[in-house]
Amino acid sequence: MNETPDHPALVRLRAELDAAWKGIGVLGDMEDDSRDRVVAELRTAVPDVASLAARAAGTEAAVAEINRFADVEVVATDASLPTATIWDDIVHTAAEAASAAR
Repeated sequence: MNETPDHPALVRLRAELDAAWKGIGVLGDMEDDSRDRVVAELRTAVPDVASLAARAAGTEAAVAEINRFADVEVVATDASLPTATIWDDIVHTAAEAASAAR
């Protein structure tokens, strides 16, 4: 099993995490219905990709990639939205999915 950071599954996981992080930051600019759909998608898509990455590149490598993103501050466009909490939920669930993918 290849556990290098350049493994295609880890590159995909990194791209998914980056897109999710950027998406979280603009939730305040969205209408409620759109925002709810985006949050629901992120809460399922990121853990799915994390699980696939763990199977393909190793659990430790996938969790390490998730942890790199977990500590990044979320800059929100609307202070009334719990974007930091949503982001924490997404990366926590992704790490759980990666850890369970043995």
